[in-house]
Amino acid sequence: MIGALRMLFVQTRADFVWYFWRDGEMVFWSLAFPVFFLFVFSFALGGGSSRQTSTFLIPGLIGAQVLSSGFWGVGAMLATFREKKVLRRIYLTPLPAWIFFSALVLYRMTLLALQAAILAAIGALVFHVRVVGNPIEILTILALGAATFVSLGAVIGALVRSTESANNIASVLTVPLAFVSDAYIPIDRFPAPVPGLLRLLPSTQFVDAFRGIAMDGQSLAHYAGWVGILILWTIAGTAVTARYFRWV
Repeated sequence: MIGALRMLFVQTRADFVWYFWRDGEMVFWSLAFPVFFLFVFSFALGGGSSRQTSTFLIPGLIGAQVLSSGFWGVGAMLATFREKKVLRRIYLTPLPAWIFFSALVLYRMTLLALQAAILAAIGALVFHVRVVGNPIEILTILALGAATFVSLGAVIGALVRSTESANNIASVLTVPLAFVSDAYIPIDRFPAPVPGLLRLLPSTQFVDAFRGIAMDGQSLAHYAGWVGILILWTIAGTAVTARYFRWV
């Protein structure tokens, strides 16, 4: 058990080194762009209350990063690794598959936690936004959202063979979902029955649950139904990935 944990730690560290060394610029922009959008949308859409707008936007921006991390950070990355024969080289090593995927999830969750902390800190310092939720429950729903969309992103990596196709699918999923999942624009502004239909999306359920817990102080139990649905999506994505994933 200790040996497995050590391997997991080493592989997670290797993921950090690889991304920051090979794609350090992309990591920088993944941290900087949400902050840029926070300022632009808060001042452009805030009218007389940029604080209220920022309170809505911060969990939405974090939610959008969760979507991007799953579909792009995992789905497109797995397709890229397969195309460049990286997955084949990993497969030929003694590294267990579960450690490879667990390290990838840990890396993504750590990066998401950093993005969330930066947005929350800037929101508090600049826009006087207060996070009032239970920290444990906030981390729990954030981890569940990350697990859900990492598992769904892994389905892209399992089914799609080329980097170009994976990037296109990730773009088609991430960008529209970010705008119709209560992340940037309140879906209540859409005419009926559109808001009700959009709340059936797992992305909307995650963003709204995360916002309610972090900003409104709601309990995790209040969103038990949506939490259960997100868990089912996670299980389904994991099952499909396990069935169709190929190393070469």
